[in-house]
Amino acid sequence: MSSSFETPQDTEDAFYDAFEAGDLGAMQAAWENSEDIACIHPVSPVLRGPAAVMDAWKQIFEAGAGMSIEVHHHHWIEQGELAIHIVEERISQSADPRRPPVSVLASNVYRLGTQGWLMVLHHASPPPPPPQPPMPEPPINLQ
Repeated sequence: MSSSFETPQDTEDAFYDAFEAGDLGAMQAAWENSEDIACIHPVSPVLRGPAAVMDAWKQIFEAGAGMSIEVHHHHWIEQGELAIHIVEERISQSADPRRPPVSVLASNVYRLGTQGWLMVLHHASPPPPPPQPPMPEPPINLQ
C-alpha cells in the first residue's frame, strides 16, 4: 500500500492520524517499504524492516483502547532528501479521559523517494524526569 506525500509534514500528519485511528493500512502507507526502516518504541528494542515494524504497530493497535495524540514540534531539519522532526507526543487514552496524558519524545525521519516523502525511522522514548528543586541551604548557627 502506498500513497504520495508531497512534504514530510504530510507524511507525519498521516502517521499520527493512523496512530490515533489504529489503522494498520494507513500506518503502512506512511512508511517506506524498505528493509532500511526502523522503529523504536519506548523502552523497546530496535525493530528493522517492514515486517517487524508493522507487526509491532498491529500489536499496539490490537491492545489499544483508542488514543488521542497531540504533537508539539521541537525541532525540524530538512536537507535534500532527508527530513528529521523532533517532537513531543502527548498521548491520552480515549477510553479513560481521567488518566493524565503521557508525554513521549520522538524523532521521526522521512526520506524523499519516487513515491514522495515516507517515514524511515520513528524513535520514541520517555522524557527525562523533571529537574529536582534545589536543596535549601542549612541554617547558619551564629552562637
